[in-house]
Amino acid sequence: MQTKPFFLSLIFLVLLQVSFCCSNITAAEPIVHVSPKPAWLTTYKDYQQKIPLRDVGNGYFFQLIEEQIQIEKQADYRHSIREIVSEAGIQNGSEISINFDPTYERLDFHEITVWRNNKPENRLNAGAFKIIANEKELSKFIYQGSYSAYCILDDIRKGDRIEYSYTITGRNPIFNNKFAKEIYFQSTQPIAHQYKCIIASSNRKLNFKSFNLVPKAIVSDINGLKTYTWESFQVSAAQDYDNEPGWYNPFGYIQISDYSSWKEVTDWALKINPISKTFNKKLALQIAELKVKSGNDKEKYFRNAVRMVQDEVRYMGIEMGQYSHLANTPDKVYSQRYGDCKDKSLLLASILNAGGINSQIVLVNSSIKSKIDEFIPSPNAFDHVIVVATVNNKQVWADATMAYQRGTGTNLYFPNYGKGLIVKDGNSNLTTIPLTKTGKVICKERYTVPNEKAKVTLEVRTTYTLNEADKIRDKLASSSMAETEKNYLDYYVKIYPKIESKDSITVIDDEEKNQLTTIEHYLITDFFKQDTTTGKYTVSFYANYINAQLPSIPNNAKTPIALNYPCDIDYTISVVLPYGWNVDPSHYSIKKDAYALETFSRAESDTLSLSYNYNAFKDFIPVNQLAEYRSDIKHITDDELSYTFDFNPNTSELPFRLNYWMLITVIAVVATAIFIAVRVYRTETEGIVFAPGAGFMPIGGWLIWVAISLALTPLSISVSLITNDYFNLNKWNLHELTKEDFSYKALFIFEILGNVLLICYATFCFILLLKRRDILPKLIIGLYIFAVVFFIIDCSMAIEVNGTNSDQAVSTIFRSAIVAAIWIPYFKKSVRVEQTFIVPYPANNYRYEEKASMKIEQNI
Repeated sequence: MQTKPFFLSLIFLVLLQVSFCCSNITAAEPIVHVSPKPAWLTTYKDYQQKIPLRDVGNGYFFQLIEEQIQIEKQADYRHSIREIVSEAGIQNGSEISINFDPTYERLDFHEITVWRNNKPENRLNAGAFKIIANEKELSKFIYQGSYSAYCILDDIRKGDRIEYSYTITGRNPIFNNKFAKEIYFQSTQPIAHQYKCIIASSNRKLNFKSFNLVPKAIVSDINGLKTYTWESFQVSAAQDYDNEPGWYNPFGYIQISDYSSWKEVTDWALKINPISKTFNKKLALQIAELKVKSGNDKEKYFRNAVRMVQDEVRYMGIEMGQYSHLANTPDKVYSQRYGDCKDKSLLLASILNAGGINSQIVLVNSSIKSKIDEFIPSPNAFDHVIVVATVNNKQVWADATMAYQRGTGTNLYFPNYGKGLIVKDGNSNLTTIPLTKTGKVICKERYTVPNEKAKVTLEVRTTYTLNEADKIRDKLASSSMAETEKNYLDYYVKIYPKIESKDSITVIDDEEKNQLTTIEHYLITDFFKQDTTTGKYTVSFYANYINAQLPSIPNNAKTPIALNYPCDIDYTISVVLPYGWNVDPSHYSIKKDAYALETFSRAESDTLSLSYNYNAFKDFIPVNQLAEYRSDIKHITDDELSYTFDFNPNTSELPFRLNYWMLITVIAVVATAIFIAVRVYRTETEGIVFAPGAGFMPIGGWLIWVAISLALTPLSISVSLITNDYFNLNKWNLHELTKEDFSYKALFIFEILGNVLLICYATFCFILLLKRRDILPKLIIGLYIFAVVFFIIDCSMAIEVNGTNSDQAVSTIFRSAIVAAIWIPYFKKSVRVEQTFIVPYPANNYRYEEKASMKIEQNI
């Protein structure tokens, strides 16, 4: 809280009030008077039944609320009996506080009695009251001059009844003895007995309109006066929630007004706040400067006038007495360079008319908006003043209290105020205010991940258009850049505790397009969380920007729920990962009467994109749709706004986890290979014929090297499979969720199965060599061909998946091809091979022939 600026503002406004009071009105001293009850009061029957304790909140309830209004005497009488039922009631119900405006109201207390054990104790003492300035609107730069009379009662106990009555006499002279008021028949606390009465001259034509549940009025004539009375018993508290739309009012109440039409209200407003046609020298010079600056361009003049009033005349109101509705003159407002909504609007309309642009002020209600047409005519129906102008035959609406609105010509955002009363001669109807184009927020968060341990860079680029640009421009102008950067950083600190700003926020403001962009840069340490069991690195994202727009709907809610409207947000989270991505795209969409949400997740190359688009179409969710919306929002917040991914970038640092499925697969392949090898080995071959004295050639010469190679091949490949973690589940999941995952696992399977087949094939050939089987030459040639083909395919896949060095791959393929080129011809043409590998199956399938001649040649 900025205490010092607020305190200085308070001092300034108090001094301003003193000056204002001395120069404009004679304000009565804010004191409490003590007097008997008025003689004009009507009577009612006593009612003693209490509120059931189960319905009592805050520890007390009202046994009686009495309100009587004598319109002709301008007097409002109120009488209450408050009963304390618990210790909480002592805390919450032991204070009396009455608001009044001493500029035109007098406060008279008639009694303060504490009933204890049915015995009265008089506590009325004017000196016990503390009179405190009641400036609830001070934070909004509005000074009203109202006060609160506080009386803190001593020695209040459980079971006490606090009875007090008072009269406030006086009406705001700005209404010229016209009467308009709202009377409520419900409170946030239950009421045992309620009595309301209005006393007026029979000549005064009062109009009534009731809202929600109210008792029926009894009308009677007493002493030439017309009396309206309402009485009710056991009145329950109205249900009120914090997140209801501004226009919703759950309380039972009656609107009373002696204004016969909206024309009468228009005439009243036109009389007290007419458009100025003459100006003092200072304002006249400003108007002349605007004309010179704009030339003959009406749109330019309109825009320059709007910008001058919005940005150069600050918003602040001194609304004491009749100045609650009476605007200060444009000359005064321009000279002092401050004013409230009616001051600034009258100034703007007067300047526009001076420039040849027909303009009027307009009365609106910024909370109830279009529902104002449900009210009966009354000045009290409005809480804000705006301007409507006709620029080049086009109707344009402007709010002079808004600031930092940019753009060109009449392209001006205007809030959805629904309907308003244009203050011009002869107007007798409310006018529907057309909707203007609303802006949007486009937020893009881009996370760049160098690796799992390095700091992650985060760039946040947020673009605001139209009214959203106006809003953020105002916020940036109201805070220092250092404060803004701290607030922005604090937002992300809640998500990433170890985040730091990389540099200052960049602001790009295109005023002509009314588009503003902010760019933030951060560094995040410990972006990933590592699971100590699995070793996986994990990070989660949540669309907080979207979640903040979704309404909270209590389970017991029975009233409409407000939505942030207008609202159009495009929010994207992008994650750049050097390992790439292998995620399936997803899409979710929901569209209801009140809002729509659409989400996408997709990956392209090294970037994962999570996109969210949210739109609000109205400002509330109706009661009959709360259950449906509550269910939808729960699903959205639980399932559609979050995204989590994990991966294992470095398996060497992780504990070994056996890949059982891979081991079982290898065992199955080996068993199949053994089965096939046995079948091949036992396939009968054609017998061999020997000459007399001939025998089997022993293994020798170059075949020794072949035998050594076949013996070492299974051993070296087996060691490679183990040392390279082919049976480690962490390595199997190395590229999980990356774009290479499928290719990587295909390569993984191809390599392990190919190497296992090489082991089996080489082992089988080694056994055939030792047995000098006749089928070895053909099979060993197949082994060399298989090895070359396997290495070619393996290296090609490895280059595609892992980016293996192509020179290394070519070298591997070249070596295997050289080996095949040497040994395949050898086994085809060598006489030693031909004479060594001659053992058939079965082994005794040979015979000697005496006449056969054999020539034995030594193969060197």
